[in-house]
Amino acid sequence: MASRPARIFLFFAAALACSAQNGAIDPAARRDIDAGNRAWIKGMKEASAAPIAAAYAEDALDCSANGDCIKGRAAVEARMKERFLQYGRAAAASVASAGAVQQGDFVFEWGRADAAYADGRKIGGRYLTVWQKQPNGEWKIFRNMAIP
Repeated sequence: MASRPARIFLFFAAALACSAQNGAIDPAARRDIDAGNRAWIKGMKEASAAPIAAAYAEDALDCSANGDCIKGRAAVEARMKERFLQYGRAAAASVASAGAVQQGDFVFEWGRADAAYADGRKIGGRYLTVWQKQPNGEWKIFRNMAIP
């Protein structure tokens, strides 16, 4: 069962996404989201946590599929470093965005991210990511959740 913060996050994210208008995504948001997804792919293939963590806001919340959440860009980078120590470099990685809606300074994006390793191990699955416009105009990951 997901933790209470994860359940609350899912509830509000789903409610906002359902109420959002299916309009065009701000071009700057689309650019930063695409760059963040490419950074995840590159980071997984190079076993480099920094480019992945750079897509996150300083106070971001990142939740695993089982509901364990961590807070902050530094914690995301540390978690990725641990993963790379365990798995190494991915032989292949992909992100397939299935959709996105914008609600003011937030973009709700969902899709699938996967990584495969030379020894046959695979990680990944569905995700829901909330991107937030930052004071400097950049879009960063505000909330991220792997979907079981």
